[in-house]
Amino acid sequence: MRKTIICSLFTLLFFVGCKNEPQYSRFENHNVSACGITDPLNNFPWLKAYCSEHYNSYSTTVSIYKNNTSGENHIVILNTSAENRDRSPSIIWTHVVYTCEGVGILFNYTEGTVSEGWDAFFLENTLVAKIWEVTEN
Repeated sequence: MRKTIICSLFTLLFFVGCKNEPQYSRFENHNVSACGITDPLNNFPWLKAYCSEHYNSYSTTVSIYKNNTSGENHIVILNTSAENRDRSPSIIWTHVVYTCEGVGILFNYTEGTVSEGWDAFFLENTLVAKIWEVTEN
């Protein structure tokens, strides 16, 4: 009887004490030149800080785009939250186009807030490379 109680207590403590910590998949591409420099992930302090801040985000993707006419580069960042059925909308995302200096110039948010020129940007610019991504598994 005493063994059963002790085993039951240990089992209960085991299941109560164990918590599933999120696991993340990460991707980094340091072999890209943009905005006149190599490896923007390490050589743009604002972008390096951004990635550090979002190291354990649910989902963040950083990409480099190039203007088809001028050749000018931009950094495009997409953040997506985990689904939360108690919230409306259940998934929140932000999609922002930055200059090389880290100034946000265009944005598109879950709530339908879209900068004028958003669609034109993606018609006039081409994806060069995805340079950083984190996703919660």
